Amino acid sequence: MRLPLRPHAPTGALVVLAALVVLVATLLAGAGTVAGAAEEPRSAGASARSAAVTVADAPARRAPAVRRVAAGGEHSCEIRGDRTLWCWGRNTYGQLGLDRTGPGTAIPEQVGGSTAWATVSAGGASTCATRTDASLWCWGVNHRGQLGDGTRDVRLEPTRVAGRQWKQVSTGWFHTCATRADSTLWCWGDDSAGQLGVPGDQDRTTPTRVPGSDWKRVSVNGWSTCAVKGDGSLWCWGRNLFGQLGVGDNRDRAEPTRVGTGTAWSGVSVSWTHACARTGAGAVSCWGRGDQGQLGTGTLAGSTSPVAVSGGHVARRVAVGEGSSCLIDDAQRRWCWGSDVYGQLGDGSAPGGSSPVPVVGPGTYTDLSLGWLHGCARTSEGQRACVGNDERGQTAVPGTAARQAPSTKPTTVTRREGPLSFRIATFNTVGNGHTRPYAHDDQLAPARMRAEWTARALRTLDADVVGVQEQTAEQLAAILAAGEGEYASFQTPASGDLGVESALLWRRDVWKPIERTVIRTQFISRELDRPVVLLEHRATGRRIWVMAVHNAPWEYQAKRDKAVRAQLARINELEATGVPVFYVGDMNEKETIVCKVMAGTTLRSATGGRYADGRCTPPRGTMRVDWLFGPGDATWDGYAPSRIPLVRLATDHWVPVSRVTLP
Repeated sequence: MRLPLRPHAPTGALVVLAALVVLVATLLAGAGTVAGAAEEPRSAGASARSAAVTVADAPARRAPAVRRVAAGGEHSCEIRGDRTLWCWGRNTYGQLGLDRTGPGTAIPEQVGGSTAWATVSAGGASTCATRTDASLWCWGVNHRGQLGDGTRDVRLEPTRVAGRQWKQVSTGWFHTCATRADSTLWCWGDDSAGQLGVPGDQDRTTPTRVPGSDWKRVSVNGWSTCAVKGDGSLWCWGRNLFGQLGVGDNRDRAEPTRVGTGTAWSGVSVSWTHACARTGAGAVSCWGRGDQGQLGTGTLAGSTSPVAVSGGHVARRVAVGEGSSCLIDDAQRRWCWGSDVYGQLGDGSAPGGSSPVPVVGPGTYTDLSLGWLHGCARTSEGQRACVGNDERGQTAVPGTAARQAPSTKPTTVTRREGPLSFRIATFNTVGNGHTRPYAHDDQLAPARMRAEWTARALRTLDADVVGVQEQTAEQLAAILAAGEGEYASFQTPASGDLGVESALLWRRDVWKPIERTVIRTQFISRELDRPVVLLEHRATGRRIWVMAVHNAPWEYQAKRDKAVRAQLARINELEATGVPVFYVGDMNEKETIVCKVMAGTTLRSATGGRYADGRCTPPRGTMRVDWLFGPGDATWDGYAPSRIPLVRLATDHWVPVSRVTLP
């Protein structure tokens, strides 16, 4: 079935029929579908499986034999012993291949009626698989032509890709690559970072041959591609912000570039920001981003070249997710390292680490696949074992328990006298409405992944107080979950999309909220609540007011003027209490907002500027639309609009951050 560019949920009788099918399946299997509509899933961070659970663990159900597993962005697939294909998890863009969009399912459902599937790759929101006749089929989201069918249309069921003798396929969020029996390599989809490895940087909606020959294995994710040749050499190309190409620097590559001089590589796995590969002898090396321990070296350092994973394990399989990595050794044991925020390492207890730890689970393993934040494996007995984030039902485990983020809130604090010093920032997270497939900013990564990078960026920038803008309730929930309880927010995800369009975050262990209120000001077509929060510094007992705003963009000057007048009036009321006031956010103005603030209040910008005798002198240097304002007697130190790599992945805005000290 073919859909136009914008996917839509089935209606009428189809909805009734789908609901009946789901109800019957739920009663029979003891598990439910993922609640909510296509864009209304379970709240981010609400569910995670931290210990490996096999299909056999599910009550009153005989476990089918599994040949292969594939974990994707927020869905998973498996090929069973009879060569049928089954998928489950999120289905917003038809990535499950069930001839429908809408609510996903936590119960595996069969894809079509074929009994001839050979391999499968689950991407971000698309899926590709080969059949035993060497034909290639893809379905799901297609906004960059990543399905290879010559269109950009969503496909709800397997759609054949032109060509024959396809051997192995790997699909990500933006692009897809596959090898053929003649050892040629073909790629298609988005090429904005050179990830297709072909001349030019335009999208390709049909398979395009990559220069070179003797290609054997390929892995794609994000904007990067790596592949192994028959002579054992390893080649990578595309985006290289963190050195994830392994070529010794951080420069992007638009054509296959050799990784070192080694000739013993046999397999490779690529995530958004790091990669791992193994040699024929089983030695594993990783490279790229390392701040969550995902390189397995015993440190949190990144690397632009391959570095050996500690422990000396002899690997038969290696797989990477975003922030974590795993291998299966020659004794069929599973070892994992890196982030375990959602229990994706599968050991059931450890908080994650920078060296491999053994996975305690049912039996031994023969196949392994890691998605964005979850993973699935095949046991030696042919059973599926899935772990990790289960927001969309992607682990297919009935009764998955919620994994609570730890609170960093201290029970006792020793008060101290003196100046108050902390770090403050504002961060436009870019809403999912702008960046979802087929939206005008869909060149950015999906909102779920950007939430992870936002949380990591806030930690890297060491922000104690931060205003965030544009996020949906789902994005905010994901940011808080990824932060593992480090930050509290107002408003909260329960306030809904409009309620959290502008929100304030603060570190739980640094600040105590005393009063939480809002100011309702004009945005584009309506008035929206903006948070105004009284925070008490735990160590000193001193208090500050923070107002976090997002004002109307582009040509809506009159609406910005109206909003700012109301905001400045409230600031004057707050200043009259004698408590210092901070005013942060995406103001969508440059020089204009500085002069308004300095003329109407005693606040001053973190970047300087003067107002005297009715004359405004704006700050020197480049001015942007995101601002930090505070009391006139505050000292700002180290102000910088940040575009560190994590910020560049998360947003198209600069993120102003500074230390501020109050006397």
